[in-house]
Amino acid sequence: MLGDTAVAVNPSDKRYAHLIGKMLILPLVNREIPVIADEYVDMEFGTGAVKITPAHDPNDFEVGQRHNLEQIKL
Repeated sequence: MLGDTAVAVNPSDKRYAHLIGKMLILPLVNREIPVIADEYVDMEFGTGAVKITPAHDPNDFEVGQRHNLEQIKL
């Protein structure tokens, strides 16, 4: 969680449409992270929202590249 740089939702998911582009607070480090829209997210799986950690996961790395997200290496 310390390396999370965004929360992603599917752009077709109406539940989260009002949050895309907003900022959230990552409580562990009190850092703001954006809510982004990306087709990578399966809106039928779990909550339909996923944390993105580009420096620690290959799929998240790809999402991070598409959205110019920071890579936090701990």
